[in-house]
Amino acid sequence: MVLLVLSRPFGPIGLLIALALTLGVGLLAVSMSRPQAPADNASAPPPRTSGGAMPLKDRWQRSVEHHNQVLGAYGAFELDPRMLLQYPALWDLSAPAVIAFHDCLETAGELRTDQFPGDDRAGRYISAVTELRSAWAAADRFARQTGTDDLDPADARDCRRALKLLTHADGAEKNERAAYLQQVLNTVDRLTERGVVPQPERVRSALTAKLRRAIEA
Repeated sequence: MVLLVLSRPFGPIGLLIALALTLGVGLLAVSMSRPQAPADNASAPPPRTSGGAMPLKDRWQRSVEHHNQVLGAYGAFELDPRMLLQYPALWDLSAPAVIAFHDCLETAGELRTDQFPGDDRAGRYISAVTELRSAWAAADRFARQTGTDDLDPADARDCRRALKLLTHADGAEKNERAAYLQQVLNTVDRLTERGVVPQPERVRSALTAKLRRAIEA
């Protein structure tokens, strides 16, 4: 109908205009008839990344493992007589690195739990273990670099002598081995009395067991 009306007064040009108008009206009608997509999709925030209890629990579990590694490395100094005698600086409580390590060791131990303790305490434990690992690395490095250099000459001499006796005991047999081990025990006791090393119950137990086996062999 629009084409018939407009084509009469305007000729071919009017027909083209009418055709364009008709197409425009048709397209507008089609676009208006289509259902509009909800605007919420475009403005919705991106999904949150997982940062809840499970990832934190995984980090907590890794911290427990790291804590155990530090305890194992530190325990080697107390369990092995050679380590005790060769690196007594690890118990020099006047050294900042050693003081920091023992402080961190105490803090991590207080925050440690057998089960996941919840986000707040787990976060504090993770931080404490991170500091403990750094403090242990510094204390271990200090002890190995220092050796017996900071000891009084008599104490350093006793440490070196006990180390030599341990070496001799490893290659000796029966009574001779027992005699060497007994001298090592006596030296460790003297060093403990003078405060050079802590009361090494586990070291003493290990040496006593070796001594008993040597006597019974």
